[in-house]
Amino acid sequence: MILKKYRLSKRCFTRAQLREVKAAPIAEISNPPVTDPKTEGTPIEKRDLANQKAQSFFEELWKRGDPWDIETSDFEQRRCTRLLQILSARRYAKALEIGCATGVFTRLLARVADRLVALDISPTAIECARKTWAGPVATEFRVANIIEYDPRAEGPWDLVVMSDMIYFLGWIYPFFDVAWLAMELFAATSVGGQLLLANCYGGAEDYLMRPSLIRTYRDLFVNVGYQVNAEELFNGTKNGVEIQVLITLFEKKTEETTAGGH
Repeated sequence: MILKKYRLSKRCFTRAQLREVKAAPIAEISNPPVTDPKTEGTPIEKRDLANQKAQSFFEELWKRGDPWDIETSDFEQRRCTRLLQILSARRYAKALEIGCATGVFTRLLARVADRLVALDISPTAIECARKTWAGPVATEFRVANIIEYDPRAEGPWDLVVMSDMIYFLGWIYPFFDVAWLAMELFAATSVGGQLLLANCYGGAEDYLMRPSLIRTYRDLFVNVGYQVNAEELFNGTKNGVEIQVLITLFEKKTEETTAGGH
């Protein structure tokens, strides 16, 4: 099945950026062979292909400029402010941000974290983040694919942040890989640590962001052991489209997972 990318893009991109996105090689990734059981190749070869497609997709977007208008969008600024407010009740010794882009939310996140590692798969986005960074030296930007990254190696983390990222992972990778990531993040989170998950709701034709899928990803983190600390719907308008964002703050109460976890 070829995903209808333009309905999703209209919700996320400006008109000028949408024209550039349409020129990007999205069609190649819209029907990824890594999820097709008839595709030839070993699981490792399929994973490598998915990794290449993921990096190519996001790198092509960032080479054309800020695809989500994060720096200038009033909606994005308001959302970042709200996310910070949710986290401001405490301070975190060590935080991990997944999908940091050019570091817009990272600047705010550094206010509540003593040490911060910010990851993005796009070298262009990370280069921009490093060049414009004027915050604490304890913040480190890295080019990394979270599917390949080992969060346990530098853990445990007191805070993990993932905003508008997981449905892209679910688009490119098999569900098992996304579920395994959830388990690995839980294992790498300190007891009492938190995970902040934020994802836009889409309409019936916003295939990647259908509310039922967004809630499925949300429930996945509950299933691996996290408990919901707080949850809300953030409302706003971007590019003339009404948007809702499901924001969930999870907490790891114990090392034990629920049934089916580690």
